[in-house]
Amino acid sequence: MKIDGFDLLLASDGTFKLDGGAMFGIVPKPVWEKYFRADERNKITLGTNVLVIKSGKNTALVDLGMGDKFDKKLEGIYEIDRTKTLLQDLSEKDIEREAVTHIFITHGHLDHTGWATTYSHDKIVPTFPNAKYYMQEDTLKEIREPNQKTKPNYNYLNFENLDDHIELLNGDEEVFPGVELIKSGGHTKGHQVVTLRVGNKTFIYFGDLIPTSAHIKPAYVMAYDLYPMDTFSKKKEILEKAFEGEWTLFFEHDPATPSAQLVDIESYTLKKVTV
Repeated sequence: MKIDGFDLLLASDGTFKLDGGAMFGIVPKPVWEKYFRADERNKITLGTNVLVIKSGKNTALVDLGMGDKFDKKLEGIYEIDRTKTLLQDLSEKDIEREAVTHIFITHGHLDHTGWATTYSHDKIVPTFPNAKYYMQEDTLKEIREPNQKTKPNYNYLNFENLDDHIELLNGDEEVFPGVELIKSGGHTKGHQVVTLRVGNKTFIYFGDLIPTSAHIKPAYVMAYDLYPMDTFSKKKEILEKAFEGEWTLFFEHDPATPSAQLVDIESYTLKKVTV
């Protein structure tokens, strides 16, 4: 999509699987199975939708998929499936690694930060050598000081040799004209969403605040969320604005409906849109 000097597109690092019950928390399986069919192990297939924002000399990526630093055990756990990697998909879209200037990391979990770094001659290096990686201070603290509950959610190789490229934020910040990072909390303490405002149009990338279109109702909160009531209240707040302003919504983990508009705030009905 081209709009007033911005190019927006979606790239992908393939799909992976997680437990459907964990993805939908207290929502009963007969309800969430209307949206996602579980396999024999109760797992559902999720996407890795990476938003690309281009404006002038700026090329930004929002989150970075699963990456290339998984051992066989983790590959089996997540059942990663891709015909091409995020880097291959970007290259096919004429976006080279050296041209990327900004990386916006919604939070530090391994399925969002996989291509922050990569292997080069058996050494881990930043995948995007000319980019700054923007995250909340709380996110870096969560990565560096995990507890027994949160530690399995991180792949620490994703952050190795990356310190010189990290830009820490403490709250909301406009990074370049039209693009704002908004600290939402909820899923993690440092979770942030990304908004783009162009003229009278607004776009929002939810990260794991609303991971799929099936999570659009405020009460549909993942068991993975560390602060579920914060997720609930922030979803309500943002979705009211999104409905009034006819925003375009991006869902990071939805393999079938990566973008949509909210057309009914009472029933939380969505209309799929193409970017």
